Amino acid sequence: MCRMLIFYSLKPSTIPINLLKKFIKSCHWGYLNKYDLIGHHNAGWGYSYLPQKHSQNLVIKRTLTPIYHSQWKDLVKLKTRFFIIHARKTLLGEKKLENVHPINIGGKYCMTHNGTIKIDSFPVLKNPSLQHTQENTDLDTRKYLCTILDHLNQEKTLKNAIERTINKIQVSSAANAFLFNENECHIIKYQKDTYNGRHITLFIEKTPKQILISTTPLSSTALEIPNHVLLSIPKIQSKKLTIDLHKLTLNN
Repeated sequence: MCRMLIFYSLKPSTIPINLLKKFIKSCHWGYLNKYDLIGHHNAGWGYSYLPQKHSQNLVIKRTLTPIYHSQWKDLVKLKTRFFIIHARKTLLGEKKLENVHPINIGGKYCMTHNGTIKIDSFPVLKNPSLQHTQENTDLDTRKYLCTILDHLNQEKTLKNAIERTINKIQVSSAANAFLFNENECHIIKYQKDTYNGRHITLFIEKTPKQILISTTPLSSTALEIPNHVLLSIPKIQSKKLTIDLHKLTLNN
C-alpha cells in the first residue's frame, strides 16, 4: 500500500533526517520484500508544505521518479510547520503524473490516500463539476475526494460528510487519508478489519512541540491510531499544539 507521512511542528523546523531515512526505507523493496511480495513504491511521489515565508500559500510538488531515486535528502532543507509526503504504489503498473498524490481538484481540501476503494462503488454526486471530475478519472483517491467535497456541501460538518462518504462506498482494504489545506489538517483512519493490517494502518507520535503521523512506525514510542476515527489539527498556524479525536459513526 501507499506510504504517507505528516510532520507538524509548533515552530518552523526541519524534519529530522533519521526519521526521513526510516520513511524512505519503508518505500523501498529492501524493506518491503520482508513483508510484501508485490513490490516497492515506484509509481511516483509528492509532497506538500507551508513555506516559512508567505505561509498562507500551500506548496505542492509531484514527480514520477521513485522517491528512493530522488534527491529526497533535500527535504531536510525545508523549514516549515506543516509537511506531508506520499509515495505511491500501484498494483497494475499504471504510472501517471496526474495520479501522484497529493490530489488537488481545486476544492477546499487536498488529499493523500492509503488503501483501495472499489471504483464502481462511488455514488452519483449532486455537484455537476464534482460529478464530471469523478466520471473522468480512474483514480479511487480523486473519486474519494470528490465525494467528500460533494457531501460537505450537504452536511453541517466535515465529520458528517466523511461518515456519509464511507457509508456509501465499498472499501477493499482502507480509506485512510490526509485531508488538508493551508489552515487545517484531518486524518481519516478507516481500514477493513478482515484485511492484513500490516500496511494499511497509521501510527502517531506526539510531543509538546511536534506531531508525526506515518504509515510505518518511525520510532519505538509511536502508537497505532485506533480504527474508525477522525483526527483533526484545527489550526496549523496556532500557538498551541492541539489535535482533536472524533469517533466515526459507520454502518460497516
